[in-house]
Amino acid sequence: MPGQIDTQSKEYERRKKSQRPAKQSVYLSIINHAKADAISSWFHSADFTQTRYSYVAVRLKLMCLFFAIMVPVFALFDFLTLPSEQAQFLLKTRIALSVSLFFLGYVLYRQTSVVVTRIVITLTFLVPTVFYLCSMQSFSVIPDGGIPLFFSMMPYLIMAMLGLFPLTISGGLFLAGVISIPVALFEVSRFNGDYYALFNTLWLLSLFAGISLWLQTGQLLMLMKLYRESTVDPLTELINRRVLLRQASQEQKKSAEDSQPFSVMMFDLDRFKRINDYHGHATGDQVLVTVARIMKHELRSTDIIARFGGEEFVAVLPGVSLGEATQIAHRVAHSIRNTSIPLSDGENLYVTSSIGVTQYKTGENIEQTLKRVDDLLYQAKASGRDKVVDDLSMTNESGQLIPDKVAEVA
Repeated sequence: MPGQIDTQSKEYERRKKSQRPAKQSVYLSIINHAKADAISSWFHSADFTQTRYSYVAVRLKLMCLFFAIMVPVFALFDFLTLPSEQAQFLLKTRIALSVSLFFLGYVLYRQTSVVVTRIVITLTFLVPTVFYLCSMQSFSVIPDGGIPLFFSMMPYLIMAMLGLFPLTISGGLFLAGVISIPVALFEVSRFNGDYYALFNTLWLLSLFAGISLWLQTGQLLMLMKLYRESTVDPLTELINRRVLLRQASQEQKKSAEDSQPFSVMMFDLDRFKRINDYHGHATGDQVLVTVARIMKHELRSTDIIARFGGEEFVAVLPGVSLGEATQIAHRVAHSIRNTSIPLSDGENLYVTSSIGVTQYKTGENIEQTLKRVDDLLYQAKASGRDKVVDDLSMTNESGQLIPDKVAEVA
């Protein structure tokens, strides 16, 4: 068993080191990477990405439904203003577009994962662009001045619709390319020597793309600000309890799907009230920031770390068994114990922590897991503090919690 735990600990360290350079934090790094966050989603947390794409999916479904209904309705104007044969051709293309949009909306209704939403939003802007190209082919014998305004303005309207979504600059540029590249190639293919008309089309596409990017970025930055204020602890920059419960529930689902274990650690700083009483709340805040920094350094970027409340912290370790999690808890406790916190009078303050460690049990809900790790934490505090207590410390041979020990911490 010791050899197995050592091997697990080494494997955890290897994974931690291999992941650290890729992403400095699993949380939204809005303070240090504000510009990078606007350009790309690389530094966004998984939770923020899911939140953003859920927001995008809602707007996307409404947009698909609206245009799926309205596009065929406008066929009436085709029959009133265009030759019957051309109107019938356009009706077929309108129906094809409408069915496509209904289908894309249905896909989002059934599945709103990040990957699915990215694919659907790309197709949602590509399909109308293809509809525009097919429609313009039917006007190939008509001078540009005779083409109805609805059709000639369509690529710019499609581009303007990008402004409805809080996309990153890279994401917005990608979708702008999905729209503008086919349109530009089409314009070049029918170039008749009129450079002004070609330049005017490309310039208008660029103008609408720029306006859409500006609107997208504004929405994204506002969404990031609201997200951080509602989900991230401003002092430690760790996620709060609400986000922890949401992400832990997702780990519970993953565990049920792939039978992979995950463990939970709950930390409580010993005699923290005395620190506030004797040294002031500013020092207490400094302690909390220091401990949060230690936890982020000692754990992997894929581990979920949260300030659970007051001086309590919780870490969820995906793919980590109980034995390995206990070794990790001892290491983190050692780092906390041996880290000095400078005081204003030149002295150094040292703190200790009590830690409960448990492994998720198949079939239970996440609240039961957190209740058990909370009991283990209080057992660590009741038995002298500065200790790590795991499931094996408080269970009998049948695997049940020992009643008298539970009573001690109640």
